[in-house]
Formats: sequence, C-alpha cells, structure tokens
Amino acid sequence: MATPLVRIPQPRGGTMYAFASSARDMTRAFNNPDINFEFSRYALLDLPDFTQSTNGSNTIDFGLNLVNASGSAYSAGAPNVDFAQTFQNYALNAEEILLQDDDYDPIIFQSDAEKLFFKWLSALGAVRFRSADSNEATIGALTEENDSIQTGAVYDRVVKFIGTIDAENDIAYKGNAYHEVYINVPTSVGSTPTVLFQPKQYNTTATKLYANNVIEGRSGQTHPDPNINLLSVVDTYDVGTGEAYYSIDPNATDSVQIVFNDSAYAQIANNSEVENLLDFSKTGQQFTFNAVLVYYDLYSASNPSRRATNLYGILILDEIQSTGGTGSKIHEQIKFKPNEVTGLNGNAFSLKLNLKFNSSLDNVGVETSVNDFTTFSMDLFMDTTTALENATELLIEANRRYAYLAERLDVMENLLVGSEDNEELVARIAEVEQQMQNASLQLEDSESLLQLITKAHDRINSMIDGTIPTEIQYNTDVIFAGAGTKIDKSNPEKIKIINNVNGYSITSAFTWDQVGTPTLITTTNPFDVGASGQGAQAFGIYAKLLNYTNRLSLQNLLTNDPNDDLDIYIDDGSFAWKAGQTFKISFDAINMGGNSINIYTGKASEYDKSIAAIQPVNLISNKPYIEIVCIDPVNYIFEVDILR
Repeated sequence: MATPLVRIPQPRGGTMYAFASSARDMTRAFNNPDINFEFSRYALLDLPDFTQSTNGSNTIDFGLNLVNASGSAYSAGAPNVDFAQTFQNYALNAEEILLQDDDYDPIIFQSDAEKLFFKWLSALGAVRFRSADSNEATIGALTEENDSIQTGAVYDRVVKFIGTIDAENDIAYKGNAYHEVYINVPTSVGSTPTVLFQPKQYNTTATKLYANNVIEGRSGQTHPDPNINLLSVVDTYDVGTGEAYYSIDPNATDSVQIVFNDSAYAQIANNSEVENLLDFSKTGQQFTFNAVLVYYDLYSASNPSRRATNLYGILILDEIQSTGGTGSKIHEQIKFKPNEVTGLNGNAFSLKLNLKFNSSLDNVGVETSVNDFTTFSMDLFMDTTTALENATELLIEANRRYAYLAERLDVMENLLVGSEDNEELVARIAEVEQQMQNASLQLEDSESLLQLITKAHDRINSMIDGTIPTEIQYNTDVIFAGAGTKIDKSNPEKIKIINNVNGYSITSAFTWDQVGTPTLITTTNPFDVGASGQGAQAFGIYAKLLNYTNRLSLQNLLTNDPNDDLDIYIDDGSFAWKAGQTFKISFDAINMGGNSINIYTGKASEYDKSIAAIQPVNLISNKPYIEIVCIDPVNYIFEVDILR
C-alpha cells in the first residue's frame, strides 16, 4: 500500500485525517467474523498557536525538530500547507513504513497510529509530558506539564477532554453509503482535570526503520493538492555507500497513548462521589478546543477481553488563520460548564462525522465529509437521549430536594409540638390562674361580695336618673362634602347629605375673539351678532365646560339677526367631556337668514373638534333649543338634537 495523500485544512465542514491502520483494521473485521470494529472514544484537543515559543510556552513550530529529505531543518511556510505536509510526510509515512516492515506483527490488535501522532506533536513543540504523581495516577503514567513545572513557563494543556462515542449509524444517500458517528459533548461537563498517558513500544522489533523513497509507495507521483510537496520529514538523515537513507526511530520518546481506564486515575479511585471519567469531567472548568481525536475499539467476539483502543484519525474544525501578528491559530470553540452559584447556563456540542470509506488500491485513505447532510432519525435519537439525560438529572435533583424538605418538615413539627404548644399551654394556664386568683380575692368573704353588688346598684341608678349619660357621640369631622353634594350638620343629633346640583346649571357666555380678550355677555352688554365685521372668522360666543354645568342660555343676550354664520365655542380644556354628558343651548327669537349655527369644542388655543353645523332648514322654530349628548369622549363623537 501507499502513504495516504491528504489535503490542507479546509475553512468549512472540518478536515478529517485518518490513519492507514484504521482502514487495515476495518478490512480485518470485514474478513474475520470474530473481529469487531466499533467507534468508542474521542478526545477534544486545543492545538496551540503556530509560532515560536516564548518563556517555555508550548507552540507549534515546524522548524523546531523536523528535518527535510536533504537533512537540513524544515523550512516553514504557509501554516496550512506545513500542517498537512508534516502530518503526511512524517506521521502517515512513518506508519506506512511500520506496516510494511518485516518485523511488524499483524496479529495483535494495538495499532501505532496514536503513538506516531503524539510523537509528531511532540516534535513540533506542541506537547510536553512529565511523570504523574501518586495523587494523579494509580499506575506508572505520564501527564502533560503545567505552569508550575518550569518557572515562568506558560504551558497550556493540549488534551482538554476525553469522552465516549455513544451512537453510530449506517445510511445510504444519493447512491453513496455513509457511516455516521455522533460525538456528543454533554452540557454538564467541563475539562477533564487530569489526562494520563502511557509510553508504548511500537509493534516491531526493529530499532530503526529505513526507507530510501521520498514517500512510501508514491515515488515520482504528483500530489493532487498543488500546495503540498512530497519531501519527507525524518528523525535522522544517513548517508551510506552513495545512497541516502531516511531513518525513523520507532522507540523514540513521547510515543504515548491516552489512558482510558477509570481505575488508573487516583482522583477517581480516591473519591467515592466520582465513578468514571464522565463524573471526573463534571468537576472540571470551562475550556476551549479546535480539534477532535476519534478512536475505535478492535476486539474479539469470542474473547472480549482481547481488546485494543486505537486512534482512527484527527478532525480539524477549521483552517489555520493568521492572528494578526506573527503567528497563526485554529479558531477555537468554547465549552461552558453550568454554574450553580451564578446560574450561568452551560452549552453542549454535537459533532456528526459522515464517513465514506474508500478501499481502492491506489489510495488506502478514508474519504471523510462532515455535515454534508442531516439524517433525521439519528438526530432525533440524539436529541431524545440528551432530553432523557437532562430529565434524569432533574428527577435526581428533585428527589434530593424532596428528601431535604421532608427532613426540614420533621424538624419543624418536632419544634412546634415540643416547644410552641408547650409555651402556649403554660401561658394560658397562667392566665386562668390569675383570673381565678382575682375572682377569689373579690369573693373570699361575704363583705367583698356585698361591696360589688352595692357598687353595681349605684351605677345603674346613676344611669336611670341621668347622672351618667347613656348617649354615644360620634366624630362627624370625618364626613365632608364632595362634588355635587353638601353636608348639613345644623342638627347636632343628625347628619344630612344634600344634592346641590339643580336640574339646570347655567354657564356664562362670553365674546370670543381670536386676538382680543373675551368679555362677559349680559343683558346690559348684549352680543351684537349683526354688527359689521363681527363675522364667523373673527368673533363668536365662548362658554367653558365645567362640572355639572349643562346649559348655555342665550335668552335676551343677542341683538339683531346675524349677517353671517354664528360660531359657538365650548372650552373643555379644564373639564373633559364624559360619556352620556349633555349640554343644552337655548336661544331667544333669532332669524338666521340662511346662515348656519356652528358648534365647536376643544382647548382654548385651538377648537379643532366640530360638534355640529346646523343649517337653517334644520331649525324647527325661530327660538332654537339644541341638546348635545357626548357618545364617545375619546374620539369626540356627539349626537345633536334640535328640540324646537
């Protein structure tokens, strides 16, 4: 077989790099009914920035330890190209050489993919390890460095969270067969506080592997991606008898695998409230991630204990982008954990891998497409599973609260029965004893009893002869008159409430001039409606709407007959119209002579609401009597009746 060809990280949909050993194990499971293949685990990574290290920080530096085919240091260029090129030419190419080595054992289930991946990351400067102490591991294991290991160093863990793959599905879509793998990151978890690693030997007895081809199985082949060249990256560059050999050391340091065994973690074994890695992650904090390692289990159906967890590949969530300075990075997702104190909600992630397997002899890689389409049934299954998990957590929490409330209720009942009831009984008994004692003092002899009878007899006689008044005097100051009423207190023994609103309350009429000051219209100062110049645009009759004022009498207040329309303005600025309120206008004998009577209402500044425009033909007599009824005070709707 040949080393798989890979593309540079893509900006959308994610980019999946699969190891050739995973395709080999699928083929083994397909051809052997006793061997099973299933996706089982995943790990969330936060790959560091692509730049040079400062103060011991972990970064991805392609020129740090890697060399090209000429033996010189690797020359970094575009980070997307460098990432794909070094992963292909170093990790994938080394794996292919291992698979074809004579000393490789094809029987065992454990693959070398994960060891080569972390060896590659270590060579780039992205990850460093230290020995785990007894508070972290129950076995001999490694864990990642932290800030306290190297003074002044800024080391950020790469492996943030390890979880379990719970759902898979096989589907057919548009003539293609796909295998769906669901990666669910629950809401309740934070980062895995400690991630353990174990160093492992490669599956070969050789100490060095040599290859004189640039890329195993692809000598002289042009890569389909024009941004990738085929220069190999090796551990050492050896020159023999006129021939160059590219040496890969299969037993170099930092060839490790993640430990998924719960019992290996001391923080799980020593804490009775933590049962597994999922519970352990619930004690962690929020974290960021930008890549996912996908694992599978290869095991024997007849002997399930014969099992190995192998790395299938790495999913890069986004392309590598510039940070605006000298470095670059892969955009990160933030995983928030719920906070019970502040009430901050957490978030969850669900990633779906649609895997299309390619078993052609030319390319043994695996075609991977992420989120090309949606399968409703599996999405519904995952949503239902998440809902059930949340419902279970709510039920457990409700049971805990119920038990707590029941306990508190028992305590309160004991307190009420044992304390409050006793105190109340003691107080009531003491009160009865005092009353009995007072009564005993008054009735302890015949003389005391006779004095009580005599005193009561004297007070009754005083009430009969009027010495002690028997009347009860009430405070009448709290009673006062309101609008339309008055209080009569002239009789000291009675209070009389009187309605002071007569059948008609007459309002005053004024001249109204748009410019001048209005003057009161009286019988001695009548309104000359026929005077020259006193037309509808300059003069009119003005009246103010007041509480209980319901009649404008123009009897004996008008002189002559009008030579223009007669305008009447009703000011409702101080007292607004109410539904059902009436207002009547009565006239003395008047001849309109073909002119109209216009009635307006509104504020004094602008009478913009027209009540009626009464034409002469609508008048019944030369002594008009007009009644206005307010139907809708909000929208100024009135009914106008001409009574005579």
